[in-house]
Amino acid sequence: MASSDSDELIESRRQHVADHWNLDSEVVLVRSGSLVPIAGSDLQYEFRPHPDFAYLAGYGVADAVLAYDAKDQRWQLFGPRSTADEMVWHQPANEIGLPITELDEWLKKREQQPLIESHNDLKIESGIAETRLRKDELELSALRFAAATSEAGFSWVYDNVTAGMTEREIQIGIEAEFFRAGAVRTAYPSIVASGPNAAYLHYFYGQDDSLTPTTRTLEKGELLLIDAGGEFGGYASDVTRTMVVGAEPTDVQMFLWQVVQRAQELAIDRCRPGQEWREVHLDSARVICSGLIELGLLRGEVDALVASGAVALFYPHGLGHLIGLTVHDAGGYPPGREPGSHPQSRYLRTDRPLEVGMITSVEPGIYFIDSLLTDPVIRQQFATEVVWESVDPLRGFGGIRIEDDVHVTDGEPEVLSGAIEKPLRIG
Repeated sequence: MASSDSDELIESRRQHVADHWNLDSEVVLVRSGSLVPIAGSDLQYEFRPHPDFAYLAGYGVADAVLAYDAKDQRWQLFGPRSTADEMVWHQPANEIGLPITELDEWLKKREQQPLIESHNDLKIESGIAETRLRKDELELSALRFAAATSEAGFSWVYDNVTAGMTEREIQIGIEAEFFRAGAVRTAYPSIVASGPNAAYLHYFYGQDDSLTPTTRTLEKGELLLIDAGGEFGGYASDVTRTMVVGAEPTDVQMFLWQVVQRAQELAIDRCRPGQEWREVHLDSARVICSGLIELGLLRGEVDALVASGAVALFYPHGLGHLIGLTVHDAGGYPPGREPGSHPQSRYLRTDRPLEVGMITSVEPGIYFIDSLLTDPVIRQQFATEVVWESVDPLRGFGGIRIEDDVHVTDGEPEVLSGAIEKPLRIG
């Protein structure tokens, strides 16, 4: 990633992090991480550098170290050098910084200074996370390109997916287009969930049995929920679309899809500096609650139903999360704030005021989750608020989620994935 154009931005990141740390004479080591062997084999898992290292070094090389000497206020990068024997089997690692073999000598000259391993120190980690919150132009360029690769994949879905295809076929097709458009990899395991499988929030191929994974065939008139995105330069794209395939939507499908869309539109418009993300999330829950009341699935007052946890039976997750070098990026909770236990917010991944430069997903949803709806304790607890005789026929409906990636600016929110259409019906 590093080049003459990006060196200045990398230096700026390091300076901001050092300012956050405000150290005196300590030495900090930020490690990229090592290859992890797959048990019982001579293979390794695909390497991904620790995001803090990637952010401050601009490289994704295993067994590398970025060191900071607070006394001299200087950074030094150390990287591995491949041996001749290693290069018989593998292409050489990118030669970055000084040889890693020189790190011990570099540290020996500073043995009187306290040594801190960044990934084991909360103050050091927090200083990096707070800086990573606000994306610079190099990061925004990568994020926009990642979103463009996602657009290519979803366009393929809209043009090619029909009833009778399997979830696996669809996954292969969308991911192939991500890669053709320039994605280095997928940002996370792609969720391609048809019919009732869309009620599982993180449903993906091979989760049931890695040796003999199952795949479901999409039936005409069912909902298809796809949550997938490309990754470029280490930066993630995270997009969800839900559509009816091969038939006109039923009244219930159309109504609930429109409720989710309204909740998302409201939340995207609220992605502005100073907005408390928890309040934006709760407002999205109120929109969904109003829709569930109108459809006759809930009874009562909106605020009371959100407060009781009744809405969380159908909208259990948070509105969104920060996005960057990981799909669920660092910094969601600033120092002094901790996740709560309330059903409507216990899975909230971000709880802080929005600031210029942040990237957040916006992904409200409505689901009919069997493990919740069939629990006798839950049914008794919400006997007066949930209209169970109307909800039970919708078991097997699946779920609806619509998600985009939003850049908080000092003006109108920039929807990075805004070019990806949102059709209610395909095929």
